[in-house]
Amino acid sequence: MPAERIVAALGDVSNIAASTHCATRLRIAVVDPAAVDERALAGIDGVLGVARVGEQVQIVVGPRRVASTHEALRELVDAAAATAPAPGEAPVPDEADGTSGRRWLRPVTVVMDVIVPLLPTFVAGGLLLGLHNLLTAPGILGPAAAVEALPGISGIAALIGILGVGVFTLLPVIVGFSAALRFGTSPYLGAAMGAALVVAPFLVDAGVFPALRLDGAGGWTIAGVDVLGIDYRGTVVPMIAVAYVLARVERLWTRLLGGTARYLFVPTLTLLVTGLLAFLVIGPVLGWLGDGLAALLTAAYEATGMIGGALFGALYPLLVVTGTHQSLVSVELGLLGQGGSFIFPVAGAANLAQAGACFAVALLARRRSSMRALAAGAGLPACLGIAEPAIFGITLRLQFPLVAAVIASAAGGAMLAAWNVQAVTLGAAGVLGIASIAPGLGIPYLASVATSAVVAFGLTLGWGRLRRRPIDDGAAGTDLRPPAAHPGGLGTLET
Repeated sequence: MPAERIVAALGDVSNIAASTHCATRLRIAVVDPAAVDERALAGIDGVLGVARVGEQVQIVVGPRRVASTHEALRELVDAAAATAPAPGEAPVPDEADGTSGRRWLRPVTVVMDVIVPLLPTFVAGGLLLGLHNLLTAPGILGPAAAVEALPGISGIAALIGILGVGVFTLLPVIVGFSAALRFGTSPYLGAAMGAALVVAPFLVDAGVFPALRLDGAGGWTIAGVDVLGIDYRGTVVPMIAVAYVLARVERLWTRLLGGTARYLFVPTLTLLVTGLLAFLVIGPVLGWLGDGLAALLTAAYEATGMIGGALFGALYPLLVVTGTHQSLVSVELGLLGQGGSFIFPVAGAANLAQAGACFAVALLARRRSSMRALAAGAGLPACLGIAEPAIFGITLRLQFPLVAAVIASAAGGAMLAAWNVQAVTLGAAGVLGIASIAPGLGIPYLASVATSAVVAFGLTLGWGRLRRRPIDDGAAGTDLRPPAAHPGGLGTLET
């Protein structure tokens, strides 16, 4: 991929104020945005997408080419340093997200940079879990579950479930790898930190370490903090925060140590310091915030009826984005013990809203485009109760589909509250969730989740029709190129 062509399309080196890159894209702050030829950029071999974020041009080239392309581009800029604008003449990209002028996009941009390379894994895990739910849920293929009617398939059904649940149970491991890469530190240290967060409760329960058996009953406290008070399985944002801290700690030790000591002690001290901060500060703080939000939502739902249902329905997809929906598990178990839970039905409506938005995106995409395949593949697991592929793969990336899904989820939540639909057991929060709903409330549940899906589908489809142009792959959903510059429909999937 000739860096010279990219520089020329950007308006020559004199138009480049600053540059950086993340895991998949170049982020160029330009002096004069009008001088950028986005059509020419899109036509360069190897460029997968172009987006404008504030005063910055983002060029998607993929993880395999981004570092080498950026280095070649920097060499061209450095060679013409005498003609480059002085510092301060144009906005400089922010270190954390590369944006300028729109800092509110930082969380979305960082999360997308971390998650996009993991999308195929999310889709695969979601489909496998959905298939497992289909085989094991009673009342779907008959009065009894398929594994009970056909005992011979129970082994393969269990294998399918393990393969699917492994992706989301050990999510901090793969998120830690990707996030560490995003923040410029060793991805293997990120994966190791994620593994430590996930494996801690299992090791304590198994009594592997004698030091952890001293407190008895699987207890583990450090400086008065209950280390096992938070379940990190399936979380995304806490692990990204830990990876950010890990990168900063690793850089600090690298500056302080040199020679053989750097090789031996930097990884060790990085994991030790980051682990202390993760278990004693980052995790507890985020867990406290999640528990507080869960308690607030529960009180609002119970006190305000349909308004509470709409509020909880609207916020549930955002809880999934941050991983704080895990904090609702303890609340839900308590509600089930009291006779019924409103959380499960609302989760079903939120998941179907994500599915409806994804199917609309698939319909808006051109035939045989990668975005159509991804949107359809993410929508199916959402129907069966696994919404992460839909949220992180489609709706959060394109922004408005997420807004549509939030509105639709609010509508479904209000209907569920009006009918007082409750679940009496846990299960797959999707179409198959009817098996977990209290007797006599199955039809209202299906009507509510179907409404969520239809509203999200209609809003997303209407938005796409009003645009009258393909949707770009950029994290901010910003696309300034003419339709002719998009040969791949909704864009080429960045992997």
